[in-house]
Amino acid sequence: MINKNPWSSRIVLIKIMFFYIKMVKIHNKRNNAGMLFHYAHFLCDCLYPEIINKVYRFDTIHRLKSLEQTLGNFSKIYEDVMQNKSVELNKKRFDEIKGRPIVLPNKNAYKTVWHMNVFRNYIFNRYNIEPNEYLQNSPKVILVKRGKRVPLIKDPILKSINKNVTNGAERREIKGINKIERFFKKKYSHNFEAVYLEEKTFEEQVKLFNNAKLIVLAHGAAMSNMFFCKKGTKIVEVTCNKRWPFFDVISSRLKLKHIKIHKNEPKHIIHIVSKLRINLRK
Repeated sequence: MINKNPWSSRIVLIKIMFFYIKMVKIHNKRNNAGMLFHYAHFLCDCLYPEIINKVYRFDTIHRLKSLEQTLGNFSKIYEDVMQNKSVELNKKRFDEIKGRPIVLPNKNAYKTVWHMNVFRNYIFNRYNIEPNEYLQNSPKVILVKRGKRVPLIKDPILKSINKNVTNGAERREIKGINKIERFFKKKYSHNFEAVYLEEKTFEEQVKLFNNAKLIVLAHGAAMSNMFFCKKGTKIVEVTCNKRWPFFDVISSRLKLKHIKIHKNEPKHIIHIVSKLRINLRK
């Protein structure tokens, strides 16, 4: 039975830790949309609530091997971030492990600035990042481009039943993005970089978003990296007729300057962005 009180799950977790149990069964709740092996849901519906609830204190995390609970290829990032072991089991083996799974509520139970700072501070400490300083060799303006389709699941059983195999580039992209890239190169020179986040490690993505002062991107999973931006960072989102309310929660709580462009047309995007002012000297 799923407990609707997020704090009761946390209390159960603390009690288990008190008795020094080194492994635990986890069940992550979502809003019946998206999967944990999709980056935004992995970050917002898995890492975010688990770090807030200090799941990293366990040596081994067991979760059900299902489309709803698998982390897919993000399990490697999970283990690197949490510094523990993530094990996915079929239902029979999962049920054989003693104890009920700890049910963690979804991201909407943790909407306060305090929750977000707990998460941010853990990530920054994990990768030795000073969040209030700018790295000199990191671009201050980034344009996020979509790479080729990346396989999200290797498990043959889950892979065979996964119906959503498309990449964000096949569904949402900034039109005329190469024209926009040329504009940025001319305007910002060495302070600008066009990036394919699929080619970056998680740590590199965190540092990119933490050091950027202006980020332009299409609506999609990359926007979950707003968690790591400094206060006042300008986020220009080309909505592509899509909306995910939690992105607005992140930008609002962290006091980012979130600008939405609904007209996906290069001239219009360049016109809007050209009016923005950023200080490249600090």
